[in-house]
Amino acid sequence: MASLRALNAFALLARHGRAALAAEKLGVSPSALSHLMRKLESELGATLVNRDGRGLTLTEEGQRLALSLGDAFDRIDEAVDSFKRRGRTELRISTVSTFATRWLIPRLPQFQSNQPDVELLLSTSTRMVDLDRENYDCAIRLGTGNWPSVESHLLWKEHLVVAMAPGLLAGKDPKDPSVLTGLPLLHSASRRNDWSQWLNAAGLDHPDTKSGTLLQSRDLAIQAAIAGMGAIAIDRRFVSQELDAGHLICPDWTVLELETGYWFVRSPARTLSRPVSAFRDWLQDAA
Repeated sequence: MASLRALNAFALLARHGRAALAAEKLGVSPSALSHLMRKLESELGATLVNRDGRGLTLTEEGQRLALSLGDAFDRIDEAVDSFKRRGRTELRISTVSTFATRWLIPRLPQFQSNQPDVELLLSTSTRMVDLDRENYDCAIRLGTGNWPSVESHLLWKEHLVVAMAPGLLAGKDPKDPSVLTGLPLLHSASRRNDWSQWLNAAGLDHPDTKSGTLLQSRDLAIQAAIAGMGAIAIDRRFVSQELDAGHLICPDWTVLELETGYWFVRSPARTLSRPVSAFRDWLQDAA
């Protein structure tokens, strides 16, 4: 019977087409891979690879064997991986990017320490996933909470404050919000109305309301603000670490409360599992 290790090495060579990459995947040197190929050829009584000075390529018989093997070793790997994960429970979560990167992920180690047997699968999307048809156990949505056919729990209502690098206020009166009119504004592509709403609530005008630097995401806008490129209108929860570290400051100006908020949602058509229930309760406590 042919050596399974040699067959695995052959399957990797057939898949990747390069001896160096196949050897790296197997965790051996290229010379050791070549030795395994010779061993397999000896066991099977067939020439499987060409050795023409340009590396190892499959012969016609080698190609036939590769087709016969198919994805057998992939399926073995999946079976072993599934066995290793026995006793663990998956929790599949869909959320929006800013909530994930700026609030959820920094706090997830706490949830994992409370639920060590729960394996998290986290996905971000700008679209609203269908919790009845798609493979998610729950989601975090941004909105007013009036979605049909889902169970919703409010985590928090959004607000907007002004944040900026400390250097932008150097030599200016931090108590006077009108100094903002002399500073550049940073905009997020998905939140183009945030500045208009905040300025209107503060009774201010600014030439950058419809212009100014545009960033693809709020995460990028935060990084640009830290670099001193301009001021951002943001929910304070998303910059708490930067405020604590002194990379950003929030002057004591208008705090605009919004009607929208972040909600934990799940389909009531699905059984409320222990991981989903634990995640919901943890989220509400953390929020």
